[in-house]
Amino acid sequence: MTTTPAPAATTAGHHVAHVDGPDGRVPIDVERIRQTIREALRPTVEGTRVDPDRAGDTMTDLAGDVALLLPAAEARYRVLRPDGSPYDGMLAADFDTLQRRLSYERPSPHTYPLNASVWMADFARSCRTLLDIVLDAQQVARDRRAGVSR
Repeated sequence: MTTTPAPAATTAGHHVAHVDGPDGRVPIDVERIRQTIREALRPTVEGTRVDPDRAGDTMTDLAGDVALLLPAAEARYRVLRPDGSPYDGMLAADFDTLQRRLSYERPSPHTYPLNASVWMADFARSCRTLLDIVLDAQQVARDRRAGVSR
């Protein structure tokens, strides 16, 4: 797996990373993913109404972001940690678990809004870690081109 930086901005002013994954180059809108993570990590206070449609959209976005980032982050992890030692809070088994969890049924934000909030927060933390691993891979590639060793 290789990662290369894309032009610094898109028309929306978002940083885009291009990741070479199993299906070819994939552009990743870093700012949009970060916005989804922030939305998912908004505190849910007991007694506060959770908008089920908004929560459902955020859950769908998070699952898509995790599915997009997972192969690239896992490939990067295996290069950096062939012995399976922890990297950015992830272990080799965590990637497999996260892949399985993508196929599980998500809690309904209409029926179980607090369960959906917990699911979102958990997936958002995993998504943030995957994004950090992928972006760290880009930094390593930039450093290598600049002659900086790590």
